[in-house]
Amino acid sequence: MSPPINARQLRRLLGLVLAVALASTLTALVRPAPAAAAPGDLILNGTFDNGSTQPWWTRLASTSTTVDARQLRVRTSATVGKPVWEDLVGHFEFGVTAAQPYRLQFDASADVNRSLRVSVSRADTPFTSAVDQSMALTSSMRRFTVDFTSPFGDPKAVLLFHFGGQAASTVRLDNISLTPLAVNPATDPILYWNGILLATYRALDLPPTSSSREAAILHAAMHDAAVSVTGVGNPYRVRVPVSYPGTMDNVVAPSLHAAIDRAAYDVLTALYGGQGQSYSQALAGAVARRPSGVNAAEVARGDTVGAAAAVANLQARANDGSGNTTPYQLDGVPGSWRPTNGKAAVSPNWGLVTPFALTSGRQFRPGLPAGATGYADLLGKQEYRTQVQEIRDYGGQTSSLRTAEQTQIAFFWANDLGGTYKPPGQLFAHTRIVSEQRQLGILANARLFGLVALALADAAIAAWDAKYQTPIDLWRPVTAIEAAEGPGWQPLSKNREGVPYTPAFPAYVSGHATFAGAWSAVMKRFFGTDAIGFEATTDDPHAVGVVRHMTGFDHAAEENALSRIYLGVHYRFDADAGLATGRSVGAYVFANRLRQ
Repeated sequence: MSPPINARQLRRLLGLVLAVALASTLTALVRPAPAAAAPGDLILNGTFDNGSTQPWWTRLASTSTTVDARQLRVRTSATVGKPVWEDLVGHFEFGVTAAQPYRLQFDASADVNRSLRVSVSRADTPFTSAVDQSMALTSSMRRFTVDFTSPFGDPKAVLLFHFGGQAASTVRLDNISLTPLAVNPATDPILYWNGILLATYRALDLPPTSSSREAAILHAAMHDAAVSVTGVGNPYRVRVPVSYPGTMDNVVAPSLHAAIDRAAYDVLTALYGGQGQSYSQALAGAVARRPSGVNAAEVARGDTVGAAAAVANLQARANDGSGNTTPYQLDGVPGSWRPTNGKAAVSPNWGLVTPFALTSGRQFRPGLPAGATGYADLLGKQEYRTQVQEIRDYGGQTSSLRTAEQTQIAFFWANDLGGTYKPPGQLFAHTRIVSEQRQLGILANARLFGLVALALADAAIAAWDAKYQTPIDLWRPVTAIEAAEGPGWQPLSKNREGVPYTPAFPAYVSGHATFAGAWSAVMKRFFGTDAIGFEATTDDPHAVGVVRHMTGFDHAAEENALSRIYLGVHYRFDADAGLATGRSVGAYVFANRLRQ
């Protein structure tokens, strides 16, 4: 969008403001003081009820402002053929906050049909605008409302009404206000695109490994786009330069929403477009949710920033090892994993994928289960036999010891089946629940979801390192119990048709527990406390409509880990080691990435 003024004109304008200030001092005894703004309103004397024109000023000496019938009456000079900023009425020095939504409202009319341009801009270089809109005035007083999200923060912003470039006229202004808006989750692009990601999870039966990686790329790109536009915070991969080339009249600020939308659209299309997913309608939905005060120039610059953030994050993961399809070789000894439900090993090389924050997948590798040195040593330990018995007693289809609540917990946290948002998706859903409860804004959500996504992605790498890259690739409980007792025992876990089901990868460590530990570690550090209760939800078809109250993030993580015992697919040391590993991952990610 075009700036209201350039450097030379600003100096002249500031001189005029000083003159106005001196004049107002000399007449303070006879002129009433400007009315105070309403609570939350950034504009002083926007109603003109006290008969004063203060603190409103004009650009040209030939432009007169008076208060008539409690309205500001502006007699503009003839400036045909000159820039719109040649004739201004404005209000200086109020603060705007980056990524904060605002609502600008005013009543306006003119004695002749004419246009009026209004902007909220920086008062110093670069003279960019947070909002820059034009509207048509008629002889009827009309109410105008413009919603916008500031792409920058500035403690000394300026509201300008531009009258130049037209014939002389008389314009009336009244009820001018600029107020911060409360957070509206429906218009937050971070929440919106995370929801699109979860819809993709449901549409495609994705393993938790690749889905967590793709979420990290998506949220890192959106975070980098937001940081680039606002200048607030540290990027993950790239701070896209937001330069202001050309003449001062061609300066535009990127739209924050457009930048985030473009980053998300480009990443999702690159990752899932080849799997039959189209995001054109999703992008249209995002555009429809943007504030009204966004013009085409802002959108174009936002698109440029978002596209660059997407490219940087996609290219950074182009050779991260996620495409390694080397077949898994079974160890073939008692205690070692072998296929369950006839399915081959899922993601056997994922522990070798380049992490997003960790130094390697083995950085927080736990010791072997029960402190064993190998398969034979493990199977000879009493701790192992005790844990197998616990699963047999509490995790079977026909268990008489498992309580009704434990059964509910088992299915509530499962989300293993196609058509659900899978374990990473459930944790994203819970992140959103807490975000909305705490009324986080766009920048806070960009950072929170970015941290959660990076932690979940590295949790998957760490968990799959422990599953496949250590001396013990532990068999699942159903295999262990069958080896000891023969066929017959089946886990509570089942598919949509009720057939017993066990995920196709080694038991140690639990992926669910590792994800949960990483998530809780990030959430506690981000909010500065564990004591935040929330109502947790699920996608699992065997827990439809179930909502569970969590007293804190650790409570949720620990319940998530224990659920795998009740479901009959993991041992207790899988859950314990997974939680500990995940918590280390989450703490490391929080300490080293997306720092403020």
